[in-house]
Amino acid sequence: MSVLDEMLDIRKLVGILVTVVFGALGYLSTTFWFQPILRYRDIKNHVASDLVFYANAVELATLQGKMREDTLERTVSNRRRAADLSAVYPALPFWYKWLLRSRMENPIAASAELLGLANASNKDEATECVQNIKKLLKLRLQRP
Repeated sequence: MSVLDEMLDIRKLVGILVTVVFGALGYLSTTFWFQPILRYRDIKNHVASDLVFYANAVELATLQGKMREDTLERTVSNRRRAADLSAVYPALPFWYKWLLRSRMENPIAASAELLGLANASNKDEATECVQNIKKLLKLRLQRP
């Protein structure tokens, strides 16, 4: 084997090693950084969508004194989104949490407000919770 053949073998080995390292880094960054961030943004978009979709479902009772169906759906949806926000926050990378703080965005407080909205007993309480959620998640909604 000549010196040239040995250099080619070393170059191949280095190339394989570099490929494996970059593949592992890509996998780790995707799994531990990008997936939690995308999950958080998806939940945030669902919250915004639910606020618009259930905007008229803040009254608790109908004329017959029973709970309205859309109000029950809103309550379940708000509880689910609150749980989702609380669950995804610890998985976010530290630098993204820092970015959220710098933007004055607070998903944990928004989660508490979503639970408050689910438990709101009148339209005024619900409206206050919606305004707080919009502020805490920096949602720019034209409606509600």
